Amino acid sequence: MKNGENKKINQLLTTGNKILKILFVLFIILLIYVLTLIVREWKILSLIGRILSIISPLFFGWFIAWLLNPIVNKLTEKGVKRGLSVVFTYLIMIIVVGTILFFTISSLGSQIADLVSTLPGIATDITEKINDIFAKLSDLSLENLDNIKASFMLKIQTYLTELQTGLPSFAMNIVAGLASGIGKIVLSLILGFYILYDFDKVSGTFIEFFPKKAKGEVSYLLGKINETLYSFVSGTLWLSLLLFIVSVIGFSLIGLNASVLVSFVCVVTNLIPYVGPYMGAIVAGAIGFAQSPAIGILTLIFILVVQTLEGNILQPLVMSKKMNLSPITIIISLLIFENLFGILGMVIATPVVALLKIVYVFLDEKFDIFGFADKN
Repeated sequence: MKNGENKKINQLLTTGNKILKILFVLFIILLIYVLTLIVREWKILSLIGRILSIISPLFFGWFIAWLLNPIVNKLTEKGVKRGLSVVFTYLIMIIVVGTILFFTISSLGSQIADLVSTLPGIATDITEKINDIFAKLSDLSLENLDNIKASFMLKIQTYLTELQTGLPSFAMNIVAGLASGIGKIVLSLILGFYILYDFDKVSGTFIEFFPKKAKGEVSYLLGKINETLYSFVSGTLWLSLLLFIVSVIGFSLIGLNASVLVSFVCVVTNLIPYVGPYMGAIVAGAIGFAQSPAIGILTLIFILVVQTLEGNILQPLVMSKKMNLSPITIIISLLIFENLFGILGMVIATPVVALLKIVYVFLDEKFDIFGFADKN
């Protein structure tokens, strides 16, 4: 009897632990939901945005130093003095970034103007194709077909009108933003230079705020976060630069209008997992088919080839995008972050969730919340 009672007690304890874990997960979900409502109601994001805007030179300076520090460390390991390594690395970065911006911005304005001038022709082509489609559908004697056609045509015309008026202002906003932000950019570069020179000391200062007993664990956690984040960010930047150059060359050879602008859109959307490449392909394909069917087909074929090479060859060689996250987790995070932060949220969703998982695994290893560490 005692063995039977012990089994029942163990089963009850096991069931109780599972229920507690489920309740804990539900509590975390509820807490996140409540915090989201508070953030929206109190407009905390706008306040955070203002604070970040004020301290943005310091943040971007640290970000530049963080990206360049491994390169400087490699140079110092080969016997080059720290100061000289910092100066050399900084000069190379400024030359590369300056060259890219010079050629990109100088051609971006003219390409946007060319694209705006072709929009009426694109609108005419789209209208004719839609009329042909509805003409074929009219043979089916569908109800309210004329109303559906009128509503659909109105939305297309509204979108194209907004695009035609919005692109020039978009270009002017970019130029105005760069002009007004020159001071912040210069200040960021200066701060980044000094932070890079004493990067280890600056990083160590943050750990000093924690108690002595926690310094080792904090250092371990920050090391894990830094390793994952640096691998993702640096790899993404190099891969995006490579894709941008390849796309500009490819689209230019095909004869696609606004090749620089379309390449930029494709690179930005490519940062969004799963859906991003299709978003870029839709934009490029629409512009290509508006020019001619041949250019549209060649554009889609080029994007398919580039995406295949990027996913199977370039990505494994240049970077590791493996964030150890399931597709379901990534998709859910994309939906949540898009709702909170828009397109930018979709771009940062994967690395942010990956970092949260690192923190979770660390806490689970320390406090054995779910026994996740024991299963891996």
